[in-house]
Amino acid sequence: MRDTMKPCQHTLSDDVVYKDVVVIGNGPSGMVTSFMLAGNVPYLKEIPEDLPIDEMLRARLSNMPPGQSLYEADLVELAEGLEGRSQNPISLLMDNLLRPCADLGIQADSLIEWRYDVEKEIDHVVLGRGPPGGSWHTFPPNVLTLSPGAWLSLPPHTTDSTERLTASGVAEYCRRYVQACHLQRYFRCGVVVTSVTAAPRTPGAPCSPACPRGAGYCVSGYDHNEQRGFRYVCRRVVVAAGACDRPNALPEHISTHAVHQLGDLERAAQLLDTKKISDNDRSVLIVGSGVSAADAVRLARSSHLHVYHLHRTAADSLAKLPLINYPDYNQVYKMMCDGPSGNHPNYNSLPEHMIVEVTTLHSPRLHEDEEKVCLKKVKLLNLTTNKTIELTVSIIAVLIGSKPDLFFLQTNFDLNTIDIKKCKCNEKKIDDKQCFLKNHWHYFKSVLGQSIQSCKSRYLNYTEINGNIGTKCSIPDCNKRDTCTCCTKAERGLAVRECKCEIIPYSNLQQEKSCQCQPTNPYSSGLGYGIDPKKPVDGRSNPVAIDKSTHELINYPGMYALGPLTADNFIRFIPGGALALVSYIHRETKSE
Repeated sequence: MRDTMKPCQHTLSDDVVYKDVVVIGNGPSGMVTSFMLAGNVPYLKEIPEDLPIDEMLRARLSNMPPGQSLYEADLVELAEGLEGRSQNPISLLMDNLLRPCADLGIQADSLIEWRYDVEKEIDHVVLGRGPPGGSWHTFPPNVLTLSPGAWLSLPPHTTDSTERLTASGVAEYCRRYVQACHLQRYFRCGVVVTSVTAAPRTPGAPCSPACPRGAGYCVSGYDHNEQRGFRYVCRRVVVAAGACDRPNALPEHISTHAVHQLGDLERAAQLLDTKKISDNDRSVLIVGSGVSAADAVRLARSSHLHVYHLHRTAADSLAKLPLINYPDYNQVYKMMCDGPSGNHPNYNSLPEHMIVEVTTLHSPRLHEDEEKVCLKKVKLLNLTTNKTIELTVSIIAVLIGSKPDLFFLQTNFDLNTIDIKKCKCNEKKIDDKQCFLKNHWHYFKSVLGQSIQSCKSRYLNYTEINGNIGTKCSIPDCNKRDTCTCCTKAERGLAVRECKCEIIPYSNLQQEKSCQCQPTNPYSSGLGYGIDPKKPVDGRSNPVAIDKSTHELINYPGMYALGPLTADNFIRFIPGGALALVSYIHRETKSE
């Protein structure tokens, strides 16, 4: 920070760069954080008398001293009592100031004025895999946003547009935002962050707030543009990596034949156009019942593919969308509700079905991309009638949500206590008299040195794989598969290896065992960082545990998170998280 920086004589090695703040992620969360760190300070404007904002909020804002910035205000007190679509109070406060009365349908001017102050500039860098905008560049260009344009703008920009934007429009706005706000010098794109670890402590106290001796974290990664690794040491880390890097998937014997992102589905449909196949084989099986699955249905039908839509009951997320604003999603919702009796062009609804088996009908020498669009025979089980059907499709698209990839957060575990190569799977005798579509998860624990492995097993209906309720299987030879997959969970401060063994009954009395335990990164799920530290981080059900007044991670001083990782899944609420952490950094630095 310019107002506290003093000359520092302590140097680093040539391959290490010091920054006050390193921001991981260059999507909207990282962009707006960079805007505030770059010295842009929010001040409150005069509130119009006829603006129907919350009366308690109006009273608290009126008590702010003239000329005081929001960085200096008590944000928690200002946000007290506010309600809305975010569970973070300062996110609600900032939304009320940037878009007053937005939920009432009123288009009002922002109540915040931004002023540049060179003394408030904080030295930082924003790291991202692709161009500014993050995952917005991965969506099909014509997919429409849920939010109107007025809710997608970032400070200091405002717009009164009520139209939904295309994904390509948002991606291009993100590119232009960095240039318009003169943030290019802070952004380093085309890099992958591989680890965030505690910085080694050097003897002696830091001589100033900007002294490398005060660094708390070391951020390492690889720069694809320069073809070399990099290292930053910094006082603070901001995790703004989003929450859609790891798509949820079905078991491996299904997921290997499927695509899991809308962009991959679009490319598969384009590749299918280059092949000489009959119209009857131009079909896709889509699994999912949410917004992404509805987007996939619309995309596939617009590509003249016949859609088989496997889903549970239609999702509430679709039912709650107003017809007048979202006619596209309401059309898909109606087709889903009509079920098999519906008569819709290029669409068949398959409610309460699950995938039992996938068999490819091609030469084993096909390229991986071509394998995604080759003909496949798919066996489905109707969970209501216990009957099976077979479909022949070219593409399988599984769109059942996603989770963040936090593999780079390695401060929570000791690598020496984790053994990701060893795996044990119990053998199980199967009798044909007990032919059920079920998973058998076997519980046992064994101590191997400093690592603890736990292979857990319990009788679960096989249909839980697809998130459905249970049923018996009336076919003796229902699925000849037996797999074992492993993951790592936190237990008593250690990393615990958990193996889930899926054993499907065979027609004859026999002893079967097959284990395919792939070494997986034990950090991808963010164990130890969620509200429930024993469960993977999920932007909806288990967000990162933060101090809501500062967005600093619980038990990790100097590390912050915002955006979807903290359950702010709409762009309109992201600036509040940035305000919380930047204002706290200013207060903390001022007191040093």
